[in-house]
Amino acid sequence: MENHKNISQNIAQHLEKAQNILIVSHRKPDGDTLGSNFAFLEFLLSKNKKVISFCLDILPSHLQFLPHSHLLTNDQSVFGQKYDTVVTIDCGNLDYAGIDHLLPQINNNFILINIDHHASNPHYGHINLVLERASSTAEIIYRLFQDWQIPLTPTLATNLTCGLVTDTDCFKNPATNYRCVAAASQLIGQGANIYHIVNSTINNINVRSLTLWGRALERLYKINKYNLVYTYITQQDLIECQASDEDGEGIANFLHILKEGEVIMVLRETEEGIVKGSLRTTGNTDLTKLAKTFGGGGHKKASGFSLPGRLKYDNNKLKIV
Repeated sequence: MENHKNISQNIAQHLEKAQNILIVSHRKPDGDTLGSNFAFLEFLLSKNKKVISFCLDILPSHLQFLPHSHLLTNDQSVFGQKYDTVVTIDCGNLDYAGIDHLLPQINNNFILINIDHHASNPHYGHINLVLERASSTAEIIYRLFQDWQIPLTPTLATNLTCGLVTDTDCFKNPATNYRCVAAASQLIGQGANIYHIVNSTINNINVRSLTLWGRALERLYKINKYNLVYTYITQQDLIECQASDEDGEGIANFLHILKEGEVIMVLRETEEGIVKGSLRTTGNTDLTKLAKTFGGGGHKKASGFSLPGRLKYDNNKLKIV
């Protein structure tokens, strides 16, 4: 792996000796964290390792088609077992993974391997493979497998292609690069059904979602001073549209089609009293700096943050109170 041969070799050497491994995906899992998780799971199982695949939240229905998804658990008691290795997949930090309070429950010493592509990742592992320029964690896993000369089975190819497709919004967002397109081409050649993947993820919008999106589009505002376009979704919107928080995801990516506004911001209330901010840019603005201002992180072109409170629109001003 270019400029990362030593890290790649270190991971390979450690996994060769490892026996009991826990693979962790981040909360509110998407196609990248789960596709990468399940691909890594298949690889380790092929090496006769004892492996558990974990995510704090349940498997989303639209990702149940992924090979090996039935092996995912959200049972927190698995942290009471012994592991020599924990691998975090696509987790910008341990809080984002939702395991910062669970790791101390593991009752023996272990090596933490951190594989990720978020620019804000603080390199919290014992071994860190964090490639900021990668389109997705799936691209990094693909590059690892190429480096290790791992055969690409159809199931492995399907999982990695799902990660590539979902984190690039079907190769449309600024994270798309020649490496991920080349990887997708080879993975499709090895049996990944991209038509099925796209229809299960990108083209998987229901009436509730579109109704909710309609409200968000009605509220688009532009602040010329900051070249910012923003909108918001409240809990009341979810109730009236009979929608879920998941139905509001994807709006920020969709707004990439705008010809005006270098920065896109979508604010969403959650039932837990949290306001989530999704940031996207159509220009060269480094969104990680903006997200860090609010305690968040992510990538230069796509970042996010969460703040306690509720949204209140009054006197032509939107506030978090």
